[in-house]
Amino acid sequence: MNRKKQWFIPAVCILGSLVLFGILKVAEALDKGIVADGKILREGYAGEEEQYELLVEGLEKEPVPVSVVVSPRAYTKEEADTAFYNLMDQIAEKILGENESLSEVEKDLKLITSDSETGIELRWQSSNPEIISSAGKVMMDVASPQMIVLHVRLLADGYRGDFELPIRVVPRSRQPEEAVVEQLKREITKRNEQQKTEEYLVLPEIQNGKQISYRKEKRENYGAIPVLGILLGVLFMMREREREKEKDKKRERELLMDYAEVVSKLMILVGAGMTIRGAWERMVKDYENGKEKGTQEEQAAGEEMCRTYYQIVNGMPEGTAYREFGRRCKLQPYLKLSSVLEQNRKAGTKNLRAILRTEMEDAFEMRKNLARRMGEEAGTKLLAPLFLMLGIVMIMIMAPAMMSMG
Repeated sequence: MNRKKQWFIPAVCILGSLVLFGILKVAEALDKGIVADGKILREGYAGEEEQYELLVEGLEKEPVPVSVVVSPRAYTKEEADTAFYNLMDQIAEKILGENESLSEVEKDLKLITSDSETGIELRWQSSNPEIISSAGKVMMDVASPQMIVLHVRLLADGYRGDFELPIRVVPRSRQPEEAVVEQLKREITKRNEQQKTEEYLVLPEIQNGKQISYRKEKRENYGAIPVLGILLGVLFMMREREREKEKDKKRERELLMDYAEVVSKLMILVGAGMTIRGAWERMVKDYENGKEKGTQEEQAAGEEMCRTYYQIVNGMPEGTAYREFGRRCKLQPYLKLSSVLEQNRKAGTKNLRAILRTEMEDAFEMRKNLARRMGEEAGTKLLAPLFLMLGIVMIMIMAPAMMSMG
């Protein structure tokens, strides 16, 4: 499993570089801007100015870099006239908008100012701006059909063409419901003019023989507020639970990392002739002195040992205090250690030092495995930034290549 993880990141990097290389080679093969006989293909009539970075061979001993700006293709007089007439043949489809035809114009027209296909610019002027503006907006609802002429000037590469486009503006067709609403609006407008000097505007109570009433439209949707509150409450609860889990996980990891040190110190002090209680007291005092001087950081195992020591000082039986120490730590190594110390207290153990030595060796092996696992987890967390950096590098390389292709 470890070998797979070790090979995973290099394999991804190699595969990503190969894919990027293939994309760039394909893009280079598709770039037909410059042909072998020294010709550069221009953009079409609606294209943009392009800049090419070339290497010129033959001027000097070494190739000379030259920046060449190529403008898009321009119209001739005949080509411009042909393009103007072709565009006018299609203009109705381009400016109709929501209308069915130019002879039945009810809604606003979409008068384009440039044609993306030909690069031709258009300038519009209405013969009756009061009915339809030069931007194609219907300014008023006509009572009867009205003929309007739109004058349009087409411009391309210094050439121009003037055309006239007749349109027929007709009264807007409405559904029966819309007619009733329009009638009510006119009545309210009329009353508003008549009651300007009054403190209140009295709205009509009867319309078309029907009793009507009014209420203010409620646009606010307050129902989402309690839903959001419940959702936020659930999210905060989940967040707190995750924090507690992370806190417990961190504490367990610290206890496992400290276990080897606890056992080794106990073995040394017991081997020097001290009792279990004396060794425990010595370790607690050293830990507290180190914290006071600032040379010792707070440790989960040290705090639990201090708590156990003061339980013994306050009268709790020594064996019970060791047993409670193991239960609070909730980890198998500490439960085993508390069991050994409790048995030593009750029946005595001649080979206690040998047991502690064996336990110390197991503890150091467990600590190495834990450190290795923590390193693997840290490496896994770095995969996301690594992929992000790889994506950014690929974009930085591909973007100029794509832009140079147009």
